[in-house]
Amino acid sequence: MGDYDAVVVGAGLGGLSAAANLAVAGKKVLLLEKHSTPGGYASTFRRGRFEFDISLHELSGLGHAERRGPLWRTLEHCGVAHKVEFLDIPDFYRSVYPDLDLVMPAEREGFEEVLCEHFPGDAEGIRKFSSIMFALLEEVSKFSQEAMMKDPTAFTNLMTYAGSNLADVLNVEVKDEKARAMISQLWGYYGLPPSRLSFLLFAIATATYLKYGPVHIKGKSQALSQAFVESILENGGDVWLNNGASRILVGGGRVKGVVAEDGSEIAADYVVSNANPISTCIDLIGREHVPSWYLKRLGWGKIGISLFDVFLGLDCPVGDLGLENHEIMLGSDYDFDAHYDVPRNQTVYEPNGCAVAPYNVLDPEFSPPGTCVVTLTSLGFADPWLKLSPSEYVEAKNTMASRFIDLAARVAPGIRDHIEVVEVATPLTHMRYTGNVAGAVYGYENSVAEAAVQRLPHRGPIEGLYFAGAWTRNGGGFQPCIDAGHDAAVDIVEDMERGGFDSAVLEGLKTFCENQAAQAAEIDMEPHAIDRSIAGMHPRRLVLKVSEVIEETESAKTLRLVAVRGGLPWFRAGQYINVFVETGGVMTSRPYSIASAPGKPYYDITVRRKAGGFVSAYLLDEVKAGDGLESTGPSGSFYHEPLSDGSDLVFLAGGSGITPFISIMREVVEGDLPLRIHLLYGSRDPEDIIFRKELAQMGAEHDNIDVDFIISEPGEDWGGLCGFIDADMISGAIGAVEGRTFYICGPAEMYPFCEGALNLLEVPAIRVKKEAYGPPDDVTMEEGWPGVAPQTEFEVIEERSNVSFMARAGEPLINSMERAGLVVEAVCRSGECTVCRTRLVSGEVFAPARVLRRWADEHFGYIHPCMSYPLSDLRIRL
Repeated sequence: MGDYDAVVVGAGLGGLSAAANLAVAGKKVLLLEKHSTPGGYASTFRRGRFEFDISLHELSGLGHAERRGPLWRTLEHCGVAHKVEFLDIPDFYRSVYPDLDLVMPAEREGFEEVLCEHFPGDAEGIRKFSSIMFALLEEVSKFSQEAMMKDPTAFTNLMTYAGSNLADVLNVEVKDEKARAMISQLWGYYGLPPSRLSFLLFAIATATYLKYGPVHIKGKSQALSQAFVESILENGGDVWLNNGASRILVGGGRVKGVVAEDGSEIAADYVVSNANPISTCIDLIGREHVPSWYLKRLGWGKIGISLFDVFLGLDCPVGDLGLENHEIMLGSDYDFDAHYDVPRNQTVYEPNGCAVAPYNVLDPEFSPPGTCVVTLTSLGFADPWLKLSPSEYVEAKNTMASRFIDLAARVAPGIRDHIEVVEVATPLTHMRYTGNVAGAVYGYENSVAEAAVQRLPHRGPIEGLYFAGAWTRNGGGFQPCIDAGHDAAVDIVEDMERGGFDSAVLEGLKTFCENQAAQAAEIDMEPHAIDRSIAGMHPRRLVLKVSEVIEETESAKTLRLVAVRGGLPWFRAGQYINVFVETGGVMTSRPYSIASAPGKPYYDITVRRKAGGFVSAYLLDEVKAGDGLESTGPSGSFYHEPLSDGSDLVFLAGGSGITPFISIMREVVEGDLPLRIHLLYGSRDPEDIIFRKELAQMGAEHDNIDVDFIISEPGEDWGGLCGFIDADMISGAIGAVEGRTFYICGPAEMYPFCEGALNLLEVPAIRVKKEAYGPPDDVTMEEGWPGVAPQTEFEVIEERSNVSFMARAGEPLINSMERAGLVVEAVCRSGECTVCRTRLVSGEVFAPARVLRRWADEHFGYIHPCMSYPLSDLRIRL
């Protein structure tokens, strides 16, 4: 494995930009990313048939063909601009208050005109304020230390307003509080109210939007991130996903390289960290290697805000909701300080504002035909959420999501009635996926003290260390982070050409930090504190021990699993863990639903023997009490979602598909939850019914639970229901279907059967939830199979390792990869979670129609090997 000129840690936009710019400069660069997809906040996730953009609302600085902006020039330089299609957003934003509703144009003249028309008494001040913003943008575009020294008069506005917050300037020029609210409406984009937000940052950002226009991205922000990856690879760089950095090596006062999570040690004289500088210094480098003056500066800065998001997949066109603008800012009043302060110390409150983003207004293809995606976003803070127990956390999350949905109904009447999919992100979610301290989306807060050149420079306190991201110059947001990566790359190339750090530059950094933070204490954070903060909810791996093996039927056993160290993370009833095993010399994994109720000191997984099953045979025949196992943390979205599912539920189960349902039912019984459940459980014969006695008892003892066993091959002594779970069986057992939500889990062949039955009964698709299921027993029976004999073998070459192996057409590619000794990260093994995404460099594969990929993965050629079947010789890249 060759060493590199530079290693970039983290594939957020700052890291992607740094790596792409270094690669374009001819440097041999390696980009490490712990997640399966690049992008950080510039990425997407799937739930059901919907793909959600994590954070992008409006991208600034791009411009148009007749007037390209600075971001376009940066993207063009590193080979990204022409790989992405950008969509112009016609309006800047719509502001909606109880007594005011304005649509703000996305260009200067119209912006000023609308404001002056509605607030004529402030017209002069509005135009003057706008002029100040654009003058600042002009001065910043030509600013440098040399230019300032040569002609300070060219930067009069910068010198005048650098120390001002937004309210200091706006309140002088504009007197009407409603006019001020309309102008400063996007303060939430920057994370501080006008009374505390740097005017310099606000002015430059707002003027940039108005000068070049806001845009979004075809294929969502994941397309932009993937375009960066393509540029890096095309210019000779390497990108390792599912393999972040575990350490940055330091010796002799300088960087020596990086150790990846898989143990690979990579020598490099230059390392760019896209991780936040606090975690970089404490977790990756070690406090003992970082000078005290820098640790003090890290502790001196005030951590910025996080977010609370509600992602909604709706079963109606966006026009049915009456939404006509891409970005809608909802407010209950004009007290922005209160909007900021209310969530600081509480998790449940009455929301006074949020951003509503109906993405299909701009891009009708953002979601499947006849549907739309709406995201609700508000400010949040991690501290109050960290104080909650797991059950309190879920309750608070659902309560707040429901309140934000009610707030959104002011501009989208009936929105709650159309919820098909809902996902909620709290500040802890942001901590989990980004590793940012307190889930801070913009890094340090955008106050005057952290604005522009007051922010940390890209060069770090150790020779060869650089930073690129929201925590350093130029701050948070898509454009600033891309610029930060570019600027860090420029610094590195400059230092390479010089032969190393300029000692004067390092001394200047020390003076800069001491001037700001000489009296501050060093950052007070223990190593890996962020990981520990969220481990109780979302661990990456669990080390387990089998405490008991319980015989359920002749073909099924329950393995009771306990944690080897500490306790088990809380989960939502219906979720699963992916269990890792090594058998027959092959390291592989399989997902199993947790059958026990949440809150128990153990997880029960129930394993049923599968004919020809590789893992089930091992777990049933070889694993015994006292043995150890490893698994992922709980995953999956097949659970009761009170925000969309109602309280009258029908469970359609078959075989071992009973396991997520028994977990939900146990939770309902033990917690006396206000849900009504009717279970229809199909089995071949009575002896195959797993949990038969317990289920029958639940039905007999609880008025809100009904249980019907349905036997397809009954004996003479069976007196219950016989046959299959078809439309007649369902309607005969449960009666009316109106107002009920149906859940399906069982063998693959059961799904089309049950879905057809529910369709005959005219159950709306929004009222049907299906657990993802894995590879079919016979893929040749799938719709669209091209007729290749399943035993046909093809050669597959994995390019990074240069491993070559044979793969059968009738078997998921991941199985052959594992037999070849390739370690493939996987969680669901059903094509849903996307963790195993792999680049298909050449060749052809088949995937069942139910397997959905991100738009960018389809466009750039990524597959899910867990549900992909080779149809030719392949070249792939992990």
